[in-house]
Amino acid sequence: MTPPPKRGGAANALGVYVMLMYGVAYYALTTAAPHIAADLDIGTADVFGLLSIGLLLSALLAPSVGRWIDRVGAKHALLVGAVARAAVLAGVALAPEIWTLAVAFICAQLLGPLTEYDATFAAAAQTAGDDARRAMSVVTLWGGFASTAFWPASAFLLDAIGWRPMILLYAAAILLVCVPIAASLIARPPSTPRAAEAIRPALPPAAADWTDLRFMVLALAFACGAIAYNLPSLLLPVLDGLGMGAAAIVAGMIFGPAQTAARLCESLFGSRVPALTVAIFATVVLVLSLVALLAGAGAVWAAILFAVLFGAGAGVSSVVRGSVVLELYGRTDYALRLGRLGTVRLVVAAATPYMLALALDRFGAVSVVAACFAAATASLIFFLILRRIYLAKLSRR
Repeated sequence: MTPPPKRGGAANALGVYVMLMYGVAYYALTTAAPHIAADLDIGTADVFGLLSIGLLLSALLAPSVGRWIDRVGAKHALLVGAVARAAVLAGVALAPEIWTLAVAFICAQLLGPLTEYDATFAAAAQTAGDDARRAMSVVTLWGGFASTAFWPASAFLLDAIGWRPMILLYAAAILLVCVPIAASLIARPPSTPRAAEAIRPALPPAAADWTDLRFMVLALAFACGAIAYNLPSLLLPVLDGLGMGAAAIVAGMIFGPAQTAARLCESLFGSRVPALTVAIFATVVLVLSLVALLAGAGAVWAAILFAVLFGAGAGVSSVVRGSVVLELYGRTDYALRLGRLGTVRLVVAAATPYMLALALDRFGAVSVVAACFAAATASLIFFLILRRIYLAKLSRR
């Protein structure tokens, strides 16, 4: 009898898959944006505008994609997504003018729900059983290396071979790496969770999500958190406005290692703690990071402490997105619920940089940090309410 494949191998494979997808779709394409703009005689802002349109549309389509993933299986969705994203990236690389580029560029982002965290979390839930939460932590640990690997690699390739060959090379990498990973996962038998399902309270069907108090509170918690986690998009001008601009580069260098360290700790020890408790802890850390920034009075130590705490909170929050939904609702309609929550979170996240930039221009850097602090505090309150509701339902069983 053939022994079952190791679950840790599946988690690492999913991690490599998502690292390549994020690295190409975000870091490689954004690094190439000035070169694309110069080649096609358009503004760099136009290329980033296409990115924003694609991200917004993918957020709106996420629930429908999630429903389809639940129906056909996440592993099959990852295979379809890998083939499709390789094809549209080739379309980006071969685009002769702006309109062809626009269609291909937007389609590359539209495939996000099929190829990134939500889809890989669903695959982990369907393949790892009771180890699903740890598998999600491993996936995000790999995903954190996307910027580390693809920013310098893309900068080198842009100088060495140009943006069109670089994107074709990345499309080929997706075919050669991600397609075999998805195909190998399809051959793995699904695993049924035991312990978590045994203690979960009775749940309403997914059709009742928008009238379910737990789901609404969770959506609000994620949406408020998305506002606070957008602060790095304005990090340099905010730190400069607080009188600690010299520390901005140091703070930026600390974010990545802090995220990775937090995700590593979560993957090693987080499975021993309820997912909601981890979510609350991560949000407390987020609030404390903003307190440090407000109370630091321009000190360099405050910027460094902020970067450590904020990076740690952001790192764990990526795991929390998948693990809390799994803890509350199980695997039934899992991808659909992630998609619905993702729509709320991503639409808020898409509007936040503009709103924070307005606040920065009109009221100064302190107002931006204060707004993020208020949003983070609201997120914490919603998570605490959700925990109270969940524990109350458990106690009535």
